[in-house]
Amino acid sequence: MKRFLIILAWSGLLGAIADGTITAYAAWEVATTKGMGIDLTVDEHLRTHLHFLYWLKDVAYFLAPDRFVDWLFGLPALAYFPFRILLNLIFGWWMLRWARRLEKRSKVNQRGSA
Repeated sequence: MKRFLIILAWSGLLGAIADGTITAYAAWEVATTKGMGIDLTVDEHLRTHLHFLYWLKDVAYFLAPDRFVDWLFGLPALAYFPFRILLNLIFGWWMLRWARRLEKRSKVNQRGSA
């Protein structure tokens, strides 16, 4: 179980790095593209600049209600992706804490049975 939690924690960290890269790219696009405002949506950013990730919208429609997906993909990319970074880091930290608690319990149980 501890190994699984550590893998989840690392996936959260890698997700935060990926979201940070997407955020930086969105900020660069907004700063360098004439006529593109800070209100660039998640949908527009994925559709026009990261089209290889646009299939994720179909997955989202499969997993969540359509109205929620439409709302989520309509959010400003420069607000959504930094929020995801924060959530991924919190998730990773939480998984590491949980793994550490399991390790401490395991050590206490080993001492008690010896």
